[in-house]
Amino acid sequence: MDLSVRAVPKPSHKRRVPKRVNRGKFSAKTIKEIRERDNDQCVRCGSYHLEAIPHHVVYKSQLGDNSKRNGVSICLTCHREVHDHRKVRKWFEAWVEKNLDENGDRLCDE
Repeated sequence: MDLSVRAVPKPSHKRRVPKRVNRGKFSAKTIKEIRERDNDQCVRCGSYHLEAIPHHVVYKSQLGDNSKRNGVSICLTCHREVHDHRKVRKWFEAWVEKNLDENGDRLCDE
């Protein structure tokens, strides 16, 4: 008996809840919006050599979300500094408060 004739196709449906591994990541759409908002430059030093993924200003472990407002374009050097120095982390938090509205869009062009 040929079993391939009786095979049932796997159902295709969307997940109600994202997989655990993807829960703390920005969506592709949000990454694109953050990079466009920041003109493909590091918001701290202006470098064009950016990390592939935006930086979470409020860390996921501190209940930070994956919203546009909580992400900033950042270069490798500044990313290392933000994880090594609390003062640099506070700079990014202050930058968000000063420059972004509640939706994560710029308040004004600098």
